[in-house]
Amino acid sequence: MAAGVVSLLGAGVSAWAQTVPSAATTASAATGAKASKQDAGRDAMRTKAAARPAPERVPQEDPSVNVPEQSGCRVDARFSGLWPHADAVTFHPTTLEERTAFSKLIPALLAAAPKQKDVPPELTNVAASVGFFLETWTTPRDTFWVLRERPDGYHGAGAYVIRTGEATNDVVQVPHPYFDIGTEDIGAALFVCPPEGRAPRLFMTATAHRYKGTPGETPEDPEHAADVAHNPEHLFQTVTDLAARQLVAPHVVQLHGFGESKVQKGRTEKLAAVISDGTRKPGRWARKVATPLEEALGPGVKLFPDGVQVLGGTQNAQARLLQSYPQARFLHLEMSSRTRKALATPARLDRLAQILFAPLED
Repeated sequence: MAAGVVSLLGAGVSAWAQTVPSAATTASAATGAKASKQDAGRDAMRTKAAARPAPERVPQEDPSVNVPEQSGCRVDARFSGLWPHADAVTFHPTTLEERTAFSKLIPALLAAAPKQKDVPPELTNVAASVGFFLETWTTPRDTFWVLRERPDGYHGAGAYVIRTGEATNDVVQVPHPYFDIGTEDIGAALFVCPPEGRAPRLFMTATAHRYKGTPGETPEDPEHAADVAHNPEHLFQTVTDLAARQLVAPHVVQLHGFGESKVQKGRTEKLAAVISDGTRKPGRWARKVATPLEEALGPGVKLFPDGVQVLGGTQNAQARLLQSYPQARFLHLEMSSRTRKALATPARLDRLAQILFAPLED
């Protein structure tokens, strides 16, 4: 198995990125822009690229998480287009129309995905009725069905990618892009380049900054409408619920990151990661992955609440929802900025995927 890659998603994530068919095309365009004196068409591309606004990032310690390519698998550059520039998004709460449309889309797509590679044509209009594209992305390894917002109407409703063909009932979630820096890269790589025979069925990500739900919002405010992990009224929660109903015994892994300055205060040992299932009585999955994750990521990997009393995700909306489904499992993985950067090592990313997606016998 080869670990997947995606470049740091701060590099030109915009509507422009959504038209890029592959990572190789992206690299070719950048090279052509430098040689634009020989090609007037490439000169225009260079001008367009220069006009794109610089991506916004919330500062964290050691934020660079540039996952390198390993031969055999790569994350298609179109994945970077799932995250528009933060300032291009004007957040709007989920509407009844969106919930109704997705209540048709998600069960139908999940039911059809194991059997066919062509999107059921009637569903394209359902997605369009609420401002979503329903696209087919074909890569050398897979065919994906992608639900994403139209670029002329970014409003933070999330993006959802379904793998067709053979797949497990695993789900990868990235709830805090733009803020938990690098989780976009890691999540996309885990989804696109999994261990052989353990390919997850569904990838879900937020598409708005968690603290930009309202004008002037600050982290200290009591509510954050754009924070999908803490807003049970968001479409992200609706899709989680629909997936839990459609998939048999789904396993949902949700990726988070933390800055170390506050969490490390008073600690003699560096905290590298916190594993939780969102409860104070961790179940079998959380306990099973704790030891191999410490071996893979190094000292400082703790199981909540046995080894650490912070970052347990007990208020997480998806964790609480999935507790109502006896066969569903939820894993909340918090990673320090150092750990996220360490996952730039292909072998570690590969090992993380093997641990998270290992079969769990109940």
